[in-house]
Amino acid sequence: MFRNIAKPLTYAIITLAIIGMGFKLITDTQSFLTQIIMTAGVAALVIGIVYFIFSRRNGGQSNEMKRYRKAVRQSKQKYGNTNSSSSSIASKMKPSTIKNKVAPKSKPSKSRKDGPQLRVIEGSKNKKKDRASL
Repeated sequence: MFRNIAKPLTYAIITLAIIGMGFKLITDTQSFLTQIIMTAGVAALVIGIVYFIFSRRNGGQSNEMKRYRKAVRQSKQKYGNTNSSSSSIASKMKPSTIKNKVAPKSKPSKSRKDGPQLRVIEGSKNKKKDRASL
């Protein structure tokens, strides 16, 4: 029963608020705009304070974030920094160096020493379950 009353009541309150804001805008525009600016400023201040407090509390101090940063650091040490784009590297190189780099290489690159560590888990794939007996 509360849902039947809540929806029309909410619409009525919103309608009255719009009518009141329109009336205030027409009759006293300067104080209305001042009030809107002050409300927006206070709201931004409160949101900024709350965000600052919560970002300080959770600012990377959790165990998951520490483990993530450690993994990123290890990945950068192993594979190098992969964030740089090839176009920015090419723009920094001299034209003669670019021609040498474009030529096909006879050896595979040694920048990646080991492949990813993958493990095969063997199981009985050919064995079928007897679904008739439970």
